[in-house]
Amino acid sequence: MQKKNWLGVSILLVISAIAYLPLAHKMGYLNDDWYLMYDGLVGGANFFHEVFRGDRPGRALAMIPLFSIFGVESYYYHLSAYLFRFLGGLCLYWTLQMLWEKKQFSNLITALFFTVYPGFLSQSNAIDYQSHILGLFLAVASVAFTVKSILSAGKGPRIFYAIASILTGWGYLSQMEYFIGIEAFRFACIFLLMWKTQTKSVREKFQKAALASLPFLLVAAGFLTWRLFFFTSERRATDLSLQISLLFSDPLTGLWWLNYLIQDIFTVSALAWTLPVYLFAFPLRLRDVWMGFGIAAFAAALLVVALHWGVENDSDTESGSRRRPERVEGSSERRERLWMALIAITGGLLPIIFANRHVTLPDYSRYTLIASIGAVIPLAVLIENLSSRTLRMTLAGFLVGIAVMTHYGNSLKAVNETDATRNFWWQVAWRAPQIKAGTTLIASYPGSPLSEDYFVWGPANLIYYPEKQNTIPIQVKLPAAILSDDAVLQIITNGGMETPLRRGNYLERDFSNVLVMIQTSSNSCVRFINGDAPELSRYDQHRLLLVAPHSRLDNVVTEGDLTTPPAGVFGEEPERGWCYTYQKADLARQRGDWEQIPDLLKEALDEGYYPEDGLEWMPFLQANAILGDLDKMRSTTKLVITDKFQRLQACDIMTDFMNKETLDDAVDDFIQKKICE
Repeated sequence: MQKKNWLGVSILLVISAIAYLPLAHKMGYLNDDWYLMYDGLVGGANFFHEVFRGDRPGRALAMIPLFSIFGVESYYYHLSAYLFRFLGGLCLYWTLQMLWEKKQFSNLITALFFTVYPGFLSQSNAIDYQSHILGLFLAVASVAFTVKSILSAGKGPRIFYAIASILTGWGYLSQMEYFIGIEAFRFACIFLLMWKTQTKSVREKFQKAALASLPFLLVAAGFLTWRLFFFTSERRATDLSLQISLLFSDPLTGLWWLNYLIQDIFTVSALAWTLPVYLFAFPLRLRDVWMGFGIAAFAAALLVVALHWGVENDSDTESGSRRRPERVEGSSERRERLWMALIAITGGLLPIIFANRHVTLPDYSRYTLIASIGAVIPLAVLIENLSSRTLRMTLAGFLVGIAVMTHYGNSLKAVNETDATRNFWWQVAWRAPQIKAGTTLIASYPGSPLSEDYFVWGPANLIYYPEKQNTIPIQVKLPAAILSDDAVLQIITNGGMETPLRRGNYLERDFSNVLVMIQTSSNSCVRFINGDAPELSRYDQHRLLLVAPHSRLDNVVTEGDLTTPPAGVFGEEPERGWCYTYQKADLARQRGDWEQIPDLLKEALDEGYYPEDGLEWMPFLQANAILGDLDKMRSTTKLVITDKFQRLQACDIMTDFMNKETLDDAVDDFIQKKICE
């Protein structure tokens, strides 16, 4: 390999590492990662066959070895996701070098923009999206092997690379079927190679391109034959025949597809470089913004220095030669690359649109992956054709800086979500030695909407029911529910059962047996709601206020040792600050161990810990009432009653408490006159 090629590889490796790895060690499980890791831990690595059997069975072939090697340690999945991302960029660089050997600068910039493309925002969700990133690498590698096969002089190398191309082609399709759009890029590369041959006849060029394409038709044809005629998808979204049939059932479908195609071309080409950085980088805290700027500036400066040192001089030479009137090669290659970009973008988007999906940022950024190959080519062409060398390097560095800044902000968001989720479940573990099997959990994380039930039952079962199971499906001992309108209705009517079976996980959701856990803000503690006397904040979601009276606190088993969450999943135990004291006091309250509660408070106050939510004084107020300490009741009441909502709630709670417990007459009088009046 030439020295400049090695420099290009080094640039791809280092700058992609700067983009993806600074916060990788702090990111944990997100979204679908929870049920995948629970299934792997409880069912074993081979259970992934059952998980993916219904839509993408090939994903198991990736997850089984990865889980067997990495286990539940999320950091290693982030490293492998980065490695696959880099290898995908390397394969694109190799492909472009074979197509346009003299365009070293443009090829490198294209591959770099593709590798750190800011429109794909699920890199931080490394476990679930491992298959997407691996599939992307295999897809680009398959195209690279195709080009190498055609350019190889000997029969043996041609056959070897053709076989490698077909196998990696089937490999990427086994991970993500909608990646099939890269076949448009593959055949565009083949046609370009044939077009560059010395044969003058256009007809002969088309014939040679068609003949050269025949072996590689096996990739798409082989997969589609299996998918359409031998495989039955259990998901509508991955049922190809069902999705395409919609075109014939509704004439307007075609117009909607065209509308989405136009929108998505704009999104992957332009919006990807502006909207994500605006959403994830600019709203950060000042300290984090400047840290992101620093990392982005370092990556941009590193790129500029590297280009100035070894690659940019080629661009100077090429730019100068292109501007001579007698030379038309430059404009011809520019047209080739722009046509290639259009074909790659359109090909990458059409399978998604045919499945009645389309690109929306940030939620469905995964649909940009294949189209991003074409989306970055015009940017590289634009930069290469700028007359000023300084302007070329500046613009290239600026766009790389935007990408790095975007990924830093997106990674920091993942880190914050990781910390918030881990903090929630560590508090749960401090509060509940065990939770009865069959309890339906309702949870509210601070500032993080829950869109799937396994965001809750995944961590809960990893803590309380991580035992191996040898049955299919896996029995989820602690089911959970998201507070949809239907779920709220079933809870408040005190009945209803659901028995969903999804991806090999069987749940029995009993809406008459729920346990509600709420954390209102990141600065407050998790509250286990006692439906007989719910303690609620005026900042809690209204749906939580509706279901809270139906929460059964007796589902918490108060006896026994506390369960320690596995560090590989939940990180090391956080500082035992105020919320540790609150959870211990709340557990003591449920046990009826009232004398322990004032001691816990004294220890916390001596350490300088103090609650930020007045609700968290309730266990201590009730302990003072039981112990008849009116002086402490007076001081504590002022901290509990901070507004009208809290006063009314405190009155209801303490009146109910007074009716259930035997209190001194003076305490009863205090509750009636100082809290309720």
